[in-house]
Amino acid sequence: MTYNTRQKVKIQKIIADQSREFSVKDIYNELVRLGEDVGLTTIYRVADEMIEAGDLRKNISADGTVRFQYLEDCHNTGHCYLKCDQCGRLEHTDCRLVKQLMEHVADEHGFQADEKNIIIGGTCKRCAK
Repeated sequence: MTYNTRQKVKIQKIIADQSREFSVKDIYNELVRLGEDVGLTTIYRVADEMIEAGDLRKNISADGTVRFQYLEDCHNTGHCYLKCDQCGRLEHTDCRLVKQLMEHVADEHGFQADEKNIIIGGTCKRCAK
């Protein structure tokens, strides 16, 4: 059984407000800025729970830093995430072609992919300028 403490709810809200990759240290710094006294262990524990629930993805960046991405809860089919490799921004997008791709992968390759985990890496419009 898990409990929703005030600290846990605050951490989850800060994580859910992230639009790009972040580290536990980023969340810690935001909590300090807000005057919250929360330890790094607590933040890691909440992050682990969110990973297990499918709300958060854990990545290791090129420099070896553990980074996280918040995955929006979406009940639509035909969506994926676009991740900018330069600024780390993660954008949720709905596109009918994603649904077609998922159907192709299932029909032709016998593989049921989880749309919540489809991330396409590249460069966003802002960084491309």
